[in-house]
Amino acid sequence: MLDLSRLSPEQRQAVLAGDGPLLIVAGPGSGKTTVLAARIAYLVTCRRVAPTGILAIVFATKAKRALQARLGALLGPMGREVDVATFHSFGLRLVRRWSEELGFQASRIAVYSHDESCALVGELAEGLGIDEARWPSYELSTALERYRLGDPGMQTPEQLGMLAHAYEDTLRRRGVVDYAAMLALPLQLFDARPDVLHLYQDSYRHVLADEFQDVCAAQYMLLRLLAEQHRNLVVVGDPLQTLYGWRGADVRFLVDFRRDFPEARVVCLDQNFRSTGQIVDLANALSAALPYSRPLWTDNPSGETALLYVAADEQTEAAFVASEITQLLATRLIGHPGEVAVLYRTNQQVHELALALRERHLPYVVRGNGDRFGRKEVRDALAYLRLIHDPGDHLALSRIVNVPPRRLGCLAELLREEPVGLQQLPALAQRYGSHAAAGARALCGLVRDLHTQSEELPPAALLDRVLEQSGYSAWLAGQRDGAARLAHLAMLRSLLERVEGGLGTWLAELQLEAELPAAPGDARRILLTTIHGAKGGEWRVVFVTGAEEGLLPHARCLITNGPGSTSLDEELRVAYVAVTRPRERLYLTCCRSRRRGVGSEKRHPSRFLRGLPIDRAA
Repeated sequence: MLDLSRLSPEQRQAVLAGDGPLLIVAGPGSGKTTVLAARIAYLVTCRRVAPTGILAIVFATKAKRALQARLGALLGPMGREVDVATFHSFGLRLVRRWSEELGFQASRIAVYSHDESCALVGELAEGLGIDEARWPSYELSTALERYRLGDPGMQTPEQLGMLAHAYEDTLRRRGVVDYAAMLALPLQLFDARPDVLHLYQDSYRHVLADEFQDVCAAQYMLLRLLAEQHRNLVVVGDPLQTLYGWRGADVRFLVDFRRDFPEARVVCLDQNFRSTGQIVDLANALSAALPYSRPLWTDNPSGETALLYVAADEQTEAAFVASEITQLLATRLIGHPGEVAVLYRTNQQVHELALALRERHLPYVVRGNGDRFGRKEVRDALAYLRLIHDPGDHLALSRIVNVPPRRLGCLAELLREEPVGLQQLPALAQRYGSHAAAGARALCGLVRDLHTQSEELPPAALLDRVLEQSGYSAWLAGQRDGAARLAHLAMLRSLLERVEGGLGTWLAELQLEAELPAAPGDARRILLTTIHGAKGGEWRVVFVTGAEEGLLPHARCLITNGPGSTSLDEELRVAYVAVTRPRERLYLTCCRSRRRGVGSEKRHPSRFLRGLPIDRAA
């Protein structure tokens, strides 16, 4: 029997709601994952809905795992039958299932990383004569993505439409999709093939979506289409936590939900179970000026007042953070460093913070800095593993065909342009001479042998064999920075030792994430992360650094036009997300001056600090 006794009356109302559309407005710390899991368990155990007929859409693989774990605890083995997916993994599944109908010739669809996508955009833009001074590479990629996803708020120059056409044609020819295509192509499929749409509408009789405030136009349309017939759509979100407007997220889909679903019920979860009363009061004071603001409340103890520290510069700021964490540990106010997160608005802030923690011998980990997944040797090793798991992965083959050098450099560019399988490689290499053909045969033999062994070998042991037998480790050891690069591969190996659910599942999830999963021991280290990267997390103690004009709010919020601009309201929402992460203690820091280029510039405390209930640290 499903036990709902620990839920609040509002949470139970959301869980027990009848059929039809339901909007759950869930403030930070209000237990939305608990409610989502309980709602699904209620449908299965009390309403007798088949778990396979439920689709739960989340934004990140971490959230997917968290929801799956809750469902396993509530439903046992039946919890695994519920289809829990991210928007992108669900879209990729559709594209691969219906690739021929979508115009792909390749038998297997590969996935471009963000870097690979940006590189192709730059290459095609140059060919079309698009001015790089007017459209820098990153801004152009962002604008192109929003255009392809049908962002209704975009102005669309003719050149952008031409670039989108050329870009999508190239993806189809290469047998590749990027993140935007995983959303755009299913919509194209449903438009062209109503029978396919009806198939999915019949398959999923209940659809639930988390983080609804951050959906873009394409994601919202996908949800609407899936729920069009049965109308059983449950969406959970908070308009005060919309952070991705610059990527096309539109809070109006949440705010105007009842326009498209007039029969929808609305349940508001305003009780914060996470934070102390002082932190909740501060969050309410910060959010009062925002549209759609709803004050939170809590039964938790009042706790400590938030502290503001004004530093002379970023070195002093970082030293304060490190000193305060040391004191918290020494006085046993926290049990271990992993109970602390240090948040910042931009990645440029992390260097001084990391130096200060290192000087104090405090263990830390940096999230989202690209140190793990961005390393060439890590990507090479992962490409080998992908190819061994699936010898038809032509994108992985194009990456490692001549890594380490095996006289196949002539094929690398050709394989990037056209999807070529492993079986075709020796015949293709024969055109370039006997040495190239021998190198191709050796690579094919290696991949086939290890593919045969991959079912029995643990992933870490498989990595050892491929690095040794391909000659990659020996080649890397001979490079000038070989020792450091081999250390990065050792880190990858430690991650592979903890893989659960099989190598294929792990690799598939990794293709849809911006970084590798947490390494062993990370849970007991201080987390350094951007505020965006902290969304959805919580810690006993949180430091929000750089609470000053130019960082929070960011300087670009003053730019009202252009692909990278953000609004002051969006920056205030970033601050709101930051201050709602801690359970017990909140520190805010800012600098009187901060380095900029070769010099430094005067700084002022953030306008967002005015009127907040905070004490000033000595």
